[in-house]
Amino acid sequence: MNGAQYEDLMLADEHIARVRDYIRAIDFHLEGATPDDFEINRRARYLGYMFQEEDLESYGVGLKCTKPGMEGHNTFIRMSRGQLLGEDNPKILPVNRPVLAAEAMTLNRFYDTPAGPTRTGVDTFANDEGLPGGDMDLAMLEQQLADIIAFHNGQPVPGDQEILDLKIFWGSLLAGRYPRLKHFQKEGALSPTQEERLQRFESEVNAVGDILESLELPTLETLKTVPKVNG
Repeated sequence: MNGAQYEDLMLADEHIARVRDYIRAIDFHLEGATPDDFEINRRARYLGYMFQEEDLESYGVGLKCTKPGMEGHNTFIRMSRGQLLGEDNPKILPVNRPVLAAEAMTLNRFYDTPAGPTRTGVDTFANDEGLPGGDMDLAMLEQQLADIIAFHNGQPVPGDQEILDLKIFWGSLLAGRYPRLKHFQKEGALSPTQEERLQRFESEVNAVGDILESLELPTLETLKTVPKVNG
């Protein structure tokens, strides 16, 4: 096995066997499949620095479902370095749910199927009316605003977003997706439906300006100001 601690590890056959034994022992499987319906990725990804409150010995081993009809349904299992190396009395990490890899992606809820989008690559937005990708831009802006309102009201938020997540996602969308839509709006490239959705989104943002400001989140008016740079 190659790789220092805190780096990805390449798994040899003996390590793959340990992963196989472990997922069988805990009956780790996707719904409708069994622990034996997985192809195990030989690269164990280091997770210790990737997530808040993650154990510093944590690795994620990718599992590709091989059951007919479930190809493309991928997940992963968390294991400690000690488990992978076969150490005596290794640290045993809490077992993660066998969530589909796509469900762990921030953009998954905007896709068409649990396994990913029905169209990919250059054809992803080929059937969009008006601005290609404009529907995705609008969906992300609309949903993120809904997430902010839910957070403010104490309701569940997709992905268990905290205020830092909201600041990052909302700020990124207003800095990227929104200006893109405004640019192509001026060019007359939006469809009538996209134009209507954009105007409705702007009205909704302006209507909840007090909420955005109370959470120290940018508003559309913020975009018109010159940012202050410390120092």
